[in-house]
Amino acid sequence: MASVIWILSVVLYAEFMCAVSAKNILSLNCQDENHGVHGKDSLLKCFLNSGGRSVTVLSATWWRPGEMRPLIMFINDRVLEPEDSRFAFKQLQMSGSNIDVSFLVRNTLWTDEGKYECEVATDSGDANAVVSLSVTATYSKPDMSSVPEKDLQEGMEVTLFCNASGGYPVGMIHWYDQHGTNWTRSAEMTVVETTDKRTNLSSKFTLKASSSTPLYRCLVLNNNGVEEGKAEFDLKFREKFVSDPGSGEGGGSTAIAVVFVIVGSLLCGLLILALLRRRRTQREYRNGVQQESARAASAKQQRKGFSSPSFFLTHFLFGSEVWESL
Repeated sequence: MASVIWILSVVLYAEFMCAVSAKNILSLNCQDENHGVHGKDSLLKCFLNSGGRSVTVLSATWWRPGEMRPLIMFINDRVLEPEDSRFAFKQLQMSGSNIDVSFLVRNTLWTDEGKYECEVATDSGDANAVVSLSVTATYSKPDMSSVPEKDLQEGMEVTLFCNASGGYPVGMIHWYDQHGTNWTRSAEMTVVETTDKRTNLSSKFTLKASSSTPLYRCLVLNNNGVEEGKAEFDLKFREKFVSDPGSGEGGGSTAIAVVFVIVGSLLCGLLILALLRRRRTQREYRNGVQQESARAASAKQQRKGFSSPSFFLTHFLFGSEVWESL
């Protein structure tokens, strides 16, 4: 009887040790914290390590802790169709000593942020692990504007605006002038949340316009303080054509410009007058030539008439009256 009890004890101990050994050689080596970008693919890395032994996965499942339905499941050598087509296993080679059971999330959304649990059952035991996914969205390139937009004068109050959209989590906007001075504390920023939980940033900064510092810059930073974009803006001052009285600036160049304008106008006027007089002289010359030609033709005709026989016959018959009439 004692020998039977001893044999049973050995068998139970051996089974227990085998079970413990199988459990110890199976482990899920996962990346605890994973980072995804809104609109891009994210990968939750997880590998099943069997300690060098070849094992076969019977089932592999990814869950959101606290939820009843799995996100994706491999069982009976196939993957069940997930409710969300964005979810998939990275690869489907479910046997070996180092099996990749990583979870792929396509077109990541901010709602994908949170905890995930992976459970794997094999022909040699089970393993599970919990990982997390954080999601960020990059802000668009900022754009800048000012009110008033142009024709600024020294000391005039002007408000600069800097806008960036589509970021997550909430970031910030910093202001600098061309000398590197940080004016962020003098600015006012507003945050607007969009329907997909991303945010739009708008910051305004009011200052006194100065031509000695016309360039300003706004930087968009994410929630970790890392720069994601920047923009520059030049204040547009009114151009000075005539200097202020008593300033002594620009007077010489303005006077020279006025002299050139007057002289140029006079030269143009004289040139036009000379052209008009030349045309008038040419017209009068042509008219004189035509009149001389007409008189010469008339005189020639009269001389021809006096020398004809009919003229002498008429003079003989009718006398001097006809001569006088001619």
